[in-house]
Amino acid sequence: MPGNTSYVRMGDNKSSQKLLQSVQSGRSHFLFAVMADPQIREAPEKFFRTGVVAEAKSEPGSPSVVLKGLFRAEMISLKRFGGDGWSLWAVTSKMVEDENCDDYFVQSHQNVLADLIKMRDLLRSFLNRSNGDYDFEERPLMENLVDNFENFDWGDKDFVDYFIWSVLAIVPDLLQKDKQPFIESTSLLERIDLCIKTLKTRLKFLEIQTQSISKEDRPIKKVGRVQAKDSGNHDSSNQNKDSEDKDFEDLIKSSHRDIQKRWNKFKGIRDHMNENAREVVMEDIRILLSLGDPQSNTHEWPKYMGRLEFLLSLPWKEETPQESDISKVVQVLDEDHYGLTYVKDAICDQLAPKLLNPEGRGYILCLVGPPGVGKTSLAKSVARALGRKYIRMSLGGVKDEAQIRGHKITYIGSEAGEILKDMKRCGVKNPVFVIDEIDKLGHMSVSGDPSSAMLEVFDPEQNNTFKDHYVACGFDLSKVMFIATANVESDIIPPLRDRMDIIRLPGYLEVEKIEIAKRYLVARWMNETGLSQNNVEVQWEDGLFSDLIRGYTSEAGVRNLERIIATILRKVSREFLKSRAEDKPLTNFIVTKERMHDYLGPPKYFKDRVRSTMIGEAIGLAWTPVGGDLLYVQAELYDKIDNKKVLDLTGMQGDVMKESDKLALTRLRNILRETNPTLADKLRDSAIHLHFPEGAVSKDGPSAGIAILCALYSEVTGTLIKQNLAMTGEIDNKGRVLPVGGIREKIVAAERAGIKEIIMPKDNERSLHDVPQAVKERLKFNFVESVDEVLEIAFPKPA
Repeated sequence: MPGNTSYVRMGDNKSSQKLLQSVQSGRSHFLFAVMADPQIREAPEKFFRTGVVAEAKSEPGSPSVVLKGLFRAEMISLKRFGGDGWSLWAVTSKMVEDENCDDYFVQSHQNVLADLIKMRDLLRSFLNRSNGDYDFEERPLMENLVDNFENFDWGDKDFVDYFIWSVLAIVPDLLQKDKQPFIESTSLLERIDLCIKTLKTRLKFLEIQTQSISKEDRPIKKVGRVQAKDSGNHDSSNQNKDSEDKDFEDLIKSSHRDIQKRWNKFKGIRDHMNENAREVVMEDIRILLSLGDPQSNTHEWPKYMGRLEFLLSLPWKEETPQESDISKVVQVLDEDHYGLTYVKDAICDQLAPKLLNPEGRGYILCLVGPPGVGKTSLAKSVARALGRKYIRMSLGGVKDEAQIRGHKITYIGSEAGEILKDMKRCGVKNPVFVIDEIDKLGHMSVSGDPSSAMLEVFDPEQNNTFKDHYVACGFDLSKVMFIATANVESDIIPPLRDRMDIIRLPGYLEVEKIEIAKRYLVARWMNETGLSQNNVEVQWEDGLFSDLIRGYTSEAGVRNLERIIATILRKVSREFLKSRAEDKPLTNFIVTKERMHDYLGPPKYFKDRVRSTMIGEAIGLAWTPVGGDLLYVQAELYDKIDNKKVLDLTGMQGDVMKESDKLALTRLRNILRETNPTLADKLRDSAIHLHFPEGAVSKDGPSAGIAILCALYSEVTGTLIKQNLAMTGEIDNKGRVLPVGGIREKIVAAERAGIKEIIMPKDNERSLHDVPQAVKERLKFNFVESVDEVLEIAFPKPA
């Protein structure tokens, strides 16, 4: 091996003696050491192509040659030469060079170090397991390597390579076929993996050998560098499986009671575990057997016992029976949530194929919507409807990949990731698993990329073998129903978004909020505050919920509305307790608008209520991450200064919105040039200031195009826009009105603010399909295709 020294005793034949003489005389300083199939003598075509160039030395009179491995080389050509009764081989070779792994070695040094620690632990297990039953010449060298492990420079990849060759040199009973893959490998990382696998295999053979030695009362066997002749009798390929299991059972029976307990647990579930998981369990049991008991090794024992217990506690076979009647699923969703008809239909459409074919391909749902619209509660209802267990994990604040995948067991304080931890707590392999705040993942990561770890979780093609670093084996997540939630779809990492079926939850309309308050929120807090248990009735004045929603909340969901109702009922419960203490218990309370002001103070929100517009002012509609909003556009003309062209834009407008300003101004110039040249001249001679109120809030997007145009037209012509009219739509340079997004949220905002009439693009008419019919009847919709139609509606001619 490179970097190691070997002693070769030369034979008595003429060829061996000729080579010995050549080395002793100094003519052959270097030899090319390469192996062939031992069954075929000196057949060049059977030689391995890669070997080791070694420095050769021999003292005069010595029958042996000392070979010091220098470097690996590939055979280029081979030529035979010789004389009377002897022959040797002359070789032309070139040095084998490794692939460059410097970047990986630096960036993933912790992973490399973890693998090296694993190799040390396997060597330590080999020493412990062989102690007393199986002796070998290299034991002192192996003990020295393990004892001095902490003193080595593991930042030097050349030393890491030397460590691997040293391990191969001191592990007994390795054949050339076991070592040849290392010699041929051109990757240090590959050799590290090969070394770990080789040590595991050799440790397994050692157990079989020591069991046989113990059973047959054999004396301690001395082993040299060459495999003993009888060791082949213990090769696993020749062992009977039943006999091997029986031997292992006997070993378990004499082991610590904690190992026996885990072994009995393992036998009950191993048929349901995958092959990798069974291997990890068996490896941990073997390591624990080599350690003996907790007192023998207080550091290693709890580490491997902890992982073994975790692995055996995962739900390998436990499964919850699933509801197969889709009508019951619909019934539960309707019971738990008012409205959201489109959303519930979309969820049922996703569930139906899974109910018909439980073994079919999995899917990942993602519910996207503003806070408080019921994303998490919908997922909880899905779990109840299907009869599955429900678990939830929030990704808000997750900055480390290890929180998803866990740490390797070689790390101090290592533990599994949150995914498998939650699966263990749940106890079944087919729960409804809610991943909250998926849009907050992947931002400001400090160690690894947690979003990349979630790719495997969310990919139906991969999650049947999800691998946690801690358990070091695959776990099947394909039966888990994952439901992710997010507030902003655009903030989800694109590869993650591509793996999910997006279902968008818009904000609630005011009529929907009122029904939710009456059906769910009041009943919940009547129970929470103890009023229901004391037979206290609380009546609400007509129209009160509408005043609560408009004056004390400003949201797309109902979270703040629930807080307001809770506040009122807490004050009612206090009044009830006070009246009961005075022996005049009140059991009937009426919440009026006057008492609402006493409980909550004056209204907090007014901005959502539409106000009368003035000349040069139009009302647009905007989409925000928390729902829709009104957007006022204000235009002012003033005299040019020094005859300079001026277009002032204020109100934190984004680049796209500024382009809409310029488009609207261009369209207005062309319209006035055709219809009123006098006003066109006025516009030409004036400076323009466009402002969007709430200047601290950034605004962007093209949907305010027609509102900007109407505000400018109103200012130039001195005409008021129709009152209680809002509008949304993009314009192009030819006067067309183009479709925009967020229509339902904008309609919610308009209806909540008291808008009576809306102008919107003709192509957005299809977006009204999920708006309740009652709202459609309350609002008047004008669908337009050109700016001329917009101006006709916004500036009606006097009758």
